[in-house]
Amino acid sequence: MGKNQADHSKTVKSACAGAGAGLLCGLLGAGGGTLLVPLLRDWIGLDAKKAMATSVFCIAPLCAVSAAVYALGGHTPWDAAWPYMLGGLIGGLVAGFLFQKAAPVWLRRGFGVLLLLSAARSFINWQTDIVLDSAFPSAAAGAGTGVLSGFGLGGGTLLLIWMTAFGGLEQHAAQACNLLYFPPCALGSMAGHIKNKQIAWREGLSALCAGFIAALLGAFCATRLDAMPLRTGFAVLTAVIGFREVFFRQKKPLEDE
Repeated sequence: MGKNQADHSKTVKSACAGAGAGLLCGLLGAGGGTLLVPLLRDWIGLDAKKAMATSVFCIAPLCAVSAAVYALGGHTPWDAAWPYMLGGLIGGLVAGFLFQKAAPVWLRRGFGVLLLLSAARSFINWQTDIVLDSAFPSAAAGAGTGVLSGFGLGGGTLLLIWMTAFGGLEQHAAQACNLLYFPPCALGSMAGHIKNKQIAWREGLSALCAGFIAALLGAFCATRLDAMPLRTGFAVLTAVIGFREVFFRQKKPLEDE
């Protein structure tokens, strides 16, 4: 395969991956990076860190456009969202500083553990009477998961668990808050990713362009449909990916490992 043909193939694959990630962002208010990171790494061929950093670059605008659709549909609790946004910004700044020091193999396994936790939460009807919806615990939760999100590890999926279990938010409101939380988090981490040259710009821009349209479609559907069947299907997918990330190594070692 010639270089031009290989480049074209990567562009098409990146667009398909971005469309899938955008659809998940819009429909579920989370999960785009869960799909995008493995596709960028294993299907398109980026190394582990570039796949994660490029995912952060792509998912932030997709979350922003999805959040706009949720807001127009009246699903956004702004008073509940701002502490998560502030915490996400702080966590993202920390992530941008620490990302270069983290070992790719542990980033991958951490990503898998978070996916397994997310899948377990979807299958287990976990109810609690504890409500921690004031500004400080919300900002702390946003900061903690913001470090993970800034790493490209799917922290937003974990934050959704917090919001619905402890934050006193129903599902659509939690999804809207989660979409608003991610762009400040990504903004905080992007300075570090760009400085360390971890963004694959061509693949990222291809994924972003296709994902933008898919995110609009997904968010539009989410405000009108019951997303529970989709969340169940996504839980199965995250369980499979998570198990693979934690327990299996690639036959060909990652470039940066």
